[in-house]
Amino acid sequence: ELARRQGGYGRGGSGAEVGLGEGLIGAVARSRKPLRVSHAGSDLRYGRAIRRGVEGSKEADKLSREIPLPGLHDAQSQLVLPLVAREKLVGVLALESRDPLKFSDWHEAFLNVAANQAALAIANLQEQEEPEDARPAGESQRLKPLAGRKRAFTFYPQDDAVFVDGQYLIRNLPGRILWKILREFVSGKRHEFTNRELRLDNALGLPPLKDNLESRLILLRKRLEEKCPDVRMVPVRRGAFALESDSELTLSESAQP
Repeated sequence: ELARRQGGYGRGGSGAEVGLGEGLIGAVARSRKPLRVSHAGSDLRYGRAIRRGVEGSKEADKLSREIPLPGLHDAQSQLVLPLVAREKLVGVLALESRDPLKFSDWHEAFLNVAANQAALAIANLQEQEEPEDARPAGESQRLKPLAGRKRAFTFYPQDDAVFVDGQYLIRNLPGRILWKILREFVSGKRHEFTNRELRLDNALGLPPLKDNLESRLILLRKRLEEKCPDVRMVPVRRGAFALESDSELTLSESAQP
């Protein structure tokens, strides 16, 4: 699975993920080859019409809940490039336009060079497990919530999605990680966690790539900063972080989307 970042759009779909082979982005991630599509509008409309039909049928419960990716609802052309560094896929660069003939051979060649540089920069960042401003080694202090401040987190096991106060936060692997640390935090068992223990937890289902965990933790930390900054993942030493909250947290699970 690929954790998604986005730019130039609203933040409603930030944190959504794309599986290998899923859509244009997933197909490029699997093949590691660029893909350029023109006059894509009819295909997008057809796909949406199929989903609406299934949603109104008896098969609707078999659909996974849709967390839309950031994108133009009326995109006519798309260019998708793999980000590969040191023979490892580190992401996918996806561009789109309302112009049905926006992207040419020149765009693909030029952006492929840019994609290679971006991939190398991402790979270098992923080699650094923790930021430079990590706290010194030692036990961090668990903070008490501020009076009157509350946050309600809900977990949907169907697609491992976590919502906070009724708003989508994150899903899939980062969602499973967040739910694990939230449960242990709220139960009072602990508030510090290590990358190593998460990597060894078979219940989380981490992909067999070392740098995947660090990229998920970075994504999760940024999503918390965006949606509920009073709940924080704070580095305490290399390979370890603490969960801090200024609010009283309540947790619930729901089988319904």
